[in-house]
Amino acid sequence: MKAIRVHYTATDSSLQVDEVPKPEATGDLIVIKADAIGLNRADLGRRRTAQPGQPEPPTTPGLDVAGVVEAVGPDVRGWRIGETVTALARGTYAEYVATRAVTAFRVPRRMSMADVASLPCVFLTAYYALTKQMGVKRGDVVLIHAAGSGVGMAGIQIARLLGAQVLTSAGSDGRVARGLKLGAIGGVNYSSQDVTAELLRLTQGRGVDCVLDSVGGPVFDATLKALAPGGRVVTVGGPAGARSPYEEAALAAKGQWVRQTSVFNEAQADPEQKGWAQIKEWFESDRLQTIVQQVFPWSQAEAAQKLLNDRGVFGKIVMLAP
Repeated sequence: MKAIRVHYTATDSSLQVDEVPKPEATGDLIVIKADAIGLNRADLGRRRTAQPGQPEPPTTPGLDVAGVVEAVGPDVRGWRIGETVTALARGTYAEYVATRAVTAFRVPRRMSMADVASLPCVFLTAYYALTKQMGVKRGDVVLIHAAGSGVGMAGIQIARLLGAQVLTSAGSDGRVARGLKLGAIGGVNYSSQDVTAELLRLTQGRGVDCVLDSVGGPVFDATLKALAPGGRVVTVGGPAGARSPYEEAALAAKGQWVRQTSVFNEAQADPEQKGWAQIKEWFESDRLQTIVQQVFPWSQAEAAQKLLNDRGVFGKIVMLAP
């Protein structure tokens, strides 16, 4: 089968189409024939793992896929060959993708495969962070950083559905405005405004109860200063840079904490797929929407990643499988 893989030189890397073995449906794995592949910022990470002086092996990026069940492992229950499916998986830039059945999900009704491929990683990340990790409840003031990111786009809507008062942020006034249209009641432009001061102004000096931070860097540092007593922060990614060290004891004294999230860990800890069932129901009742800015052909994978890297995307972009 064909797969798009990252190839490394001594000083650079590039995407190339390779012939690789087709995965097998062993154990609790299902194999999916890909129709569409959702792109995420994690796909851009090209961290080298080889020892100095040793060649770096090619890697296949990708976390989201939508398609048709091609094969099921002997331990899989509830899936049949030919059914439509979307999934969290590793290495989804490929014609065929294997994933554990626990991270394969039923497709919402009336959605295109391109739209479906944009869902699992970002909507599950936001859902688990807001519900299972931070326990958002009605009336909480919830800050969703990076309105234009996939996690931001999903998080604003889910926090609103949970009954929260939602604030958001972005790097331009236009992107903040689009976040308000998704359901936020206030926003901060972290490129031109004082984040701490604006958050305190928007909350009448009280601060925010919960934060989903997919930005990092100075934005994270400024947000901690505007955290309400008992405030919780969940972090994912960090395109703006590393987060500064913080004193856990000082936070704990105010009932505050900061934690990371892993969507794969959270999804695998939800074998009944209650998180996905809620997300699916919200989509089918038109209370959630995804935003797919652009759909790329397989042959333009490098251009798709460049657009994502240049932060030219609001929401998601998707690539069609060959």
